[in-house]
Amino acid sequence: VSQPQRGRAGDHFHGGGAEQYQIPLAPCKRKEVNQWFYGKEALRCAKQGEGILVTDLCRRAFAREDIVVGEETFSAVSLLALYMKRTLSLVQSAATDGLEAFMITVPELDHDKLSVLSEAAALLQLKTDRLFVQSHMESFYEYTIHQPRDLWKNQVVVFDYSGEHMRAYRMECNKRTTPIVAFIEESAWPKLYKQPFLNEKDQEAVYREWDVLFCEAVQQVLDTRLISAVYLIGEGFHGDWCKESLKLICRGRRVFQGSNLYSKGACYGAAEKLEQTQVGKDYVFLGNEKIKSNIGMRVLRRGEPSYYALLDAGITWFEATKSCEVILESGNSFSILVTPVTRGAVKELEVILDGLVQRGRGMTRLAVCVTMVSVNRCRIVVEDLGFGEIAPATHKKWQEEFEL
Repeated sequence: VSQPQRGRAGDHFHGGGAEQYQIPLAPCKRKEVNQWFYGKEALRCAKQGEGILVTDLCRRAFAREDIVVGEETFSAVSLLALYMKRTLSLVQSAATDGLEAFMITVPELDHDKLSVLSEAAALLQLKTDRLFVQSHMESFYEYTIHQPRDLWKNQVVVFDYSGEHMRAYRMECNKRTTPIVAFIEESAWPKLYKQPFLNEKDQEAVYREWDVLFCEAVQQVLDTRLISAVYLIGEGFHGDWCKESLKLICRGRRVFQGSNLYSKGACYGAAEKLEQTQVGKDYVFLGNEKIKSNIGMRVLRRGEPSYYALLDAGITWFEATKSCEVILESGNSFSILVTPVTRGAVKELEVILDGLVQRGRGMTRLAVCVTMVSVNRCRIVVEDLGFGEIAPATHKKWQEEFEL
């Protein structure tokens, strides 16, 4: 942290054991000294009144808040980086040796969150520049397609009770497309929310109510659909409360309960980005933040008509960019092809370069850069590079935006 009046989030950090796969995201600073704890040890320290606990760290980092801890002020992003650094240290030498990539998965992903996580990861000084971030939905998808085929021959559902209330994610595939398109539908039940129990009798009453509400959710999501597998994840499923619900869920389906589906899916996702498997080639995930169309150009290669891909469907829109150079055969325009992978006809978008210097045939070289400004809108920037000394560049630029 650069400002002098702020404390340094660093140096002394203690964890509560090496066999923790769910580590509370709440660092705790011991009073009067620059000593930090994390995980269960942080909760213990705060409970005993020995330290100051920092809660809701992820949200505060995404909001770029400054956090006052005692008499010191820390950047929430730097505290998030500190937490990441110390939890990563549980994997021996991962921060220094043999690290090929670093993957983070978060409930929802957008451009601002990606920026914060990239900044936090940069503070770790990892010996890799291959940082990946994906949503929980995409982690669910990656986990699913790397399971035995009989578990996802039909639709797959996750009931997630790790947040404040119940959510469900239902994944299905459109096998009529090439590659096969997978998409996920989300549902939420605000009435199924976590609440404190006053006594054992109160707890039993709430559990019965939860079971009734969950039965309704199960019927809404599973009825009339072919479901191969169901996953129950999150600490909300702890306790023996969903007795009747489980009877419904287990009828003719494989059912699993656990807590590390998203983290395993993140690992599969990172591995796919390093070296794509056949299943990764055969399937494409179209989440909320994914481009739904292939974007390319018709070109000549060695005199033969060809297609040149610019952006592929399935790329996260705010990470999508492609630059290339082309030679314009004639005229002052060229076309961009947009091919939806779900439904709809191919669109041909004309880019007109008003004011382009007229030269001889094949003597205009152009720099073309394609980016996305939203999940459904692309921006194309073109620059006149001329053709060497024969036709000097004007470096004039044109910009067009198109709805996909």
